[in-house]
Amino acid sequence: MTDPATRRPGDPVKIDFHMYGTVRVLRNIVYAAAEKGGDLNKLCATLGIRPGELNDAEKRIEGLRPIVDLWREVVATTRDPLFGLHLGQVNNPSIFGALGYLMQSCRTLKEAYWEVVKYQQMVSGWISYDVVAGKELELVFMVNPVWQEASPETARQAVEMAMGGVLNYMYILTGKKIRPLRAEFAYQSPLSRISYEEVLKCPVSFDKARNKVVFEGMVADMPLISADESLYASFAQILREKSAASGQSGRFGGQVRTVIARDFGGKIPSLEIMAAHMNMSERSFQRRLQQDGDTYRSLAAEIKKELAVNLLQNTDATVHAISEVLGYTEPSAFHRAFKSWTHTSPGRQKYLPGSSEK
Repeated sequence: MTDPATRRPGDPVKIDFHMYGTVRVLRNIVYAAAEKGGDLNKLCATLGIRPGELNDAEKRIEGLRPIVDLWREVVATTRDPLFGLHLGQVNNPSIFGALGYLMQSCRTLKEAYWEVVKYQQMVSGWISYDVVAGKELELVFMVNPVWQEASPETARQAVEMAMGGVLNYMYILTGKKIRPLRAEFAYQSPLSRISYEEVLKCPVSFDKARNKVVFEGMVADMPLISADESLYASFAQILREKSAASGQSGRFGGQVRTVIARDFGGKIPSLEIMAAHMNMSERSFQRRLQQDGDTYRSLAAEIKKELAVNLLQNTDATVHAISEVLGYTEPSAFHRAFKSWTHTSPGRQKYLPGSSEK
């Protein structure tokens, strides 16, 4: 087997037949399903763990059965047969942990995805990647053949989660919205082609030789925004600085802030997910906050306000991009929330003295 650290473009890719997944990736699926109405305890039970164990990002869940059972429960509980594809839309490199930061430190998109090819097996044994760069840039996704044989429907979910994440990854890495030329799947989906084209923003075809997303060749050499300038890195940095400056690290609310920065990339999870992540019941979690004079709703609003103001004043991100990253599906909702916090508009805040845009 070729050492992934020395493998070169064009070398054959070998898929690891050993099935496992790290909690770092699995908890992203669990939390997303719980947000859609799934039972957090039941979702964790499919993996043979308790909700509190979702804190252990490096924990490995061994074997095929837990992964298959999780995806079956996810699809059943959310009633979304394209859950993997839809989750991919909002995924970002942070779910890869150190590998995600490595991607962001590369010079070009091609280099970033080549790091995924080399080191993805450190994250899970589900999907292997390949990159073919020439007149076109092809990102290729290969599912573990044991999984494909045992449960093609759940294997499809994992492939589509990986492929569905391509556009958002590229946007986060480059700051630009890049559209593919086409996407191909190595199976026939039971769902409408239109559903896929809405997500992938390109023509889609099935029953092809490989699963891949294809771009113009010049996309391979697109430069990346550095990790320090990315919105997700800014999230964590701003929250850390605010926590240290306020001297609240010993307060329970300060601990919650730290967890949101460290484990959720600054995104605000539901109260249920946050309490379980900290291995507490919802009632105990709320009581601890109340002892400090906080509520989770007020804490979440405070965090969003601080992030919004800091990102508007200290980065070149557009108001629209910031609203998306903060989790607002419509810019108008972000505008209303921002005005309720600051009594001014995001656009006016961005051009206040000291902001990065003049």
